[in-house]
Amino acid sequence: MSDSEMEGRHHHKSWSEWSGGAKALLVAGIVVGVPVLFTLCGFVTMWLWNALMPGIFKLPEIGFWQAIGLLVLAQILFKGGHVGRAGRGSWKRHQVWKHMREEGS
Repeated sequence: MSDSEMEGRHHHKSWSEWSGGAKALLVAGIVVGVPVLFTLCGFVTMWLWNALMPGIFKLPEIGFWQAIGLLVLAQILFKGGHVGRAGRGSWKRHQVWKHMREEGS
């Protein structure tokens, strides 16, 4: 497969090529979506904790902000505090696939 065929299949518009309406829609989606997702994750964590932990381990029930604190703590402990960034394993996989594609052409 030629480079021009590869580019045609995987071409993504740059930000400058997007229409004004598409940019506004994306920004509005982020402005509304991120807080909604944040809130939803907090309530799901609170619900799961309160449904399971008091009965299993005799721990107290928690509120919304305590659930958010648990999510932040878990992020720090298990992901090293890197919010929204792909880990080294993802980068390494990308490099391997890129190398394999180059060898195949």
